[in-house]
Amino acid sequence: MTPKSTATSSRGGALAPVLTLLFVASLVYLAATGQRPPAVEGSNATDAPAAEFSTARARAHLETLARSPHPTGTDANAEARAYLLGQLSALGLDAQVQEATAVNRDTSAPTHAGTVRNVVARLAGAGATGRALLFAAHYDTAPNSHGAGDDGAGVAALLETARALRAGPPPRNDVVFLFTDAEEPGSLGARAFTAAHPWARDVAVTFNFEARGSGGPSVMFETSADNEWVVSEFARAVPRPAASSLAYEVYKLLPNDTDMTVFKAAGQTGLNFAFLGDATSYHTRLDKLENLDGRSLRHHGSHALGLARHFGGLDLTRPGARGSAVYFDVFGRFLVRYPQAWVLPLAALVTLLCAAVMVLGVRRRHLRPAALGLGFAASLLGVCAAAAAVTLLCIVVGRLDATFRLMPLGVAYNNDLYVAGCMLLTLALAAAVVVLCGRRVGALNLAAGAALCWLLLLLLTSAALPGVSYLFAWPLLFALLGLGYYFLSAAPDADAPAPALAYVVLTLAAGVAVVLGVQVVYQLFLALPLLTSGLAAALVMLLAVLLAPQLDALTRSTRWLLPGLLLVAVVGCAATGLLTARFDPAHPRPDSVFYGLDSDTGRASWVSIDDAPDAWTRQFFQSAVERGPVPAFLPQVPLDFMHSPAPAAPLPPPVATVLEDKTENGLRTLRLRLASARRAALLSVYVGPQAQVVASAVNGQAVSDQNTPPDTELGWGLNYFAPPAEGIELTLTTRTTQPLRLHLVDSTYGLPQQDGVSYQPRPDDVMPNLLPVTDSTFVSKTFQF
Repeated sequence: MTPKSTATSSRGGALAPVLTLLFVASLVYLAATGQRPPAVEGSNATDAPAAEFSTARARAHLETLARSPHPTGTDANAEARAYLLGQLSALGLDAQVQEATAVNRDTSAPTHAGTVRNVVARLAGAGATGRALLFAAHYDTAPNSHGAGDDGAGVAALLETARALRAGPPPRNDVVFLFTDAEEPGSLGARAFTAAHPWARDVAVTFNFEARGSGGPSVMFETSADNEWVVSEFARAVPRPAASSLAYEVYKLLPNDTDMTVFKAAGQTGLNFAFLGDATSYHTRLDKLENLDGRSLRHHGSHALGLARHFGGLDLTRPGARGSAVYFDVFGRFLVRYPQAWVLPLAALVTLLCAAVMVLGVRRRHLRPAALGLGFAASLLGVCAAAAAVTLLCIVVGRLDATFRLMPLGVAYNNDLYVAGCMLLTLALAAAVVVLCGRRVGALNLAAGAALCWLLLLLLTSAALPGVSYLFAWPLLFALLGLGYYFLSAAPDADAPAPALAYVVLTLAAGVAVVLGVQVVYQLFLALPLLTSGLAAALVMLLAVLLAPQLDALTRSTRWLLPGLLLVAVVGCAATGLLTARFDPAHPRPDSVFYGLDSDTGRASWVSIDDAPDAWTRQFFQSAVERGPVPAFLPQVPLDFMHSPAPAAPLPPPVATVLEDKTENGLRTLRLRLASARRAALLSVYVGPQAQVVASAVNGQAVSDQNTPPDTELGWGLNYFAPPAEGIELTLTTRTTQPLRLHLVDSTYGLPQQDGVSYQPRPDDVMPNLLPVTDSTFVSKTFQF
């Protein structure tokens, strides 16, 4: 006998489930496509109005900027800098190069520092307000990446924005364009600008543009503190906002930094943008112009120009409310936002509504307390089962798919197929939960039990992660309103079908959960590795069980047909992904190798972080292959590298010269000149823990002092990027009376060229991995003073 609580079918008969399925599928499609970047406006740059952003004009800059890798300290980096100066000067802007020493003191040993050369330009505003907007992107790349996405797209978008601003009426406020150097090794350019450039004092709002891939929407994923004013103005400024406070809450939990981290530390108000799609190209040779999605570049540009024009006309001397905001976009068309102060009152309101709806359901005999408790338990178990099953699927795929195991960032070339399989598996489990529990517990009890799960998560996030709370507050609010209307309108008699309007309202109310849930799942799969898909699966299960009445209508007559079909689709996706997984020129295999010469012993080595040689690296690792650390070249990296003897190349070692050596009050101060005879792009210096370094400085900039004790296990270390030809000046203060042992290592990009020694070039289906040491040449030398 069918329990009374399952009487959810409307008078529409068999048509209702079909219409429900079409409605939900339409919402899923609209929510997913709404997250895509806008279409490119046209291919002919000359056809675009002069005062508007043109993707074609921006893309033309990348034909030069993304021609080859240009990490800081290289000739290619200098060529990119010259191009930027030429383009900005041609626009009539006040363009200059800021050269300075910068130190990132936020890193553990070794500390990162370098000589940076930022390109800065200023567009004078019509209002002479003395306040300025800062638009920033970095022009250096990772060592083996052309940087079309990271961060050529940001640079090109800002160049085109500057041109469009010059072609139209001038903004009220000044606009500063900052192209930072040395972002990749620790946001050194941003540190130099905020610490030393006079224009930094004029900045009222900062907008930073980044990328971690080659496609996807330009998402505003990070804000400064007290963001209510800047988020509200952002919503008014751009035509296609893609943003959520949930993304910011998740980002804060990740160990990621950009230049915006530095700008925020300097007290600047601002927003951070990035596109995250096609992450397999991140920091690899795949980050080329031909792989860059023009729509992502377009989205960057529409944001930048819209922000420049809107904020450029505001009174920046009196910004608005300083509280924090909760915000999210809907279909990528508009931004919903409200003060974070509303979070707890909203949670209280939803809690009261939930209690009222549950009491109403019990009194109207649609809900039974015992069945409601079982519905709550079934929902929780379903969430756990979905997270576990999807995680297990990802682990199995990772074991079987060699391309997945070797790709960085936990993203495979066939990622879309595996993502589809994960989501279909979750839906299959949700349908199974409804089939198993819906008939015993009742679909309405199951949906109401799921609502209690949503309420629990709402209360937890409202207290701990207020920026995430909207994801549970608004879907639950509307779902409760739909349930309440249903309880008032429908008879509890199992034999009496629900009124069509009650069923429609119940389904429409659940649509809010579908839209917001799909958008969040889409963003999670863009931002996080495949192995974290259990998080998205848990959310999808919560969403699906909230739709238990609709799923019950779909499975009532067919029972296990829907879960079975979904499982077949899961197998199809996984099998297709595994069978088509291969390395080829379009999907190259990453590997690593670098060369090291120990000048103290005269011995050289080939070194790799790979587990074993592949077909290409086998030419370097032919005999006496060992595993272990390589202290001669990376003394503070205690990893097991694969290494093998190599022919010693005639490479000059780095040089250390004493400029001053004095001892006072038991402290020895040693001032040194360190230089690379090879004009290396990186100069590293290490001092063991026994030296007791209590203070240090490079080129007059403090690296550490007596208030920041060194790492007692690793000792003191410094990576200095782009050292000038004359070298760097290093000052060390130590307590020890023993001679100071200094280990110097310089590094150039590219493997050494030796007379009489030749190696096969990488085939098209192999590429350097994203580690910065790959395809580098290290030369080390130890000194004692």
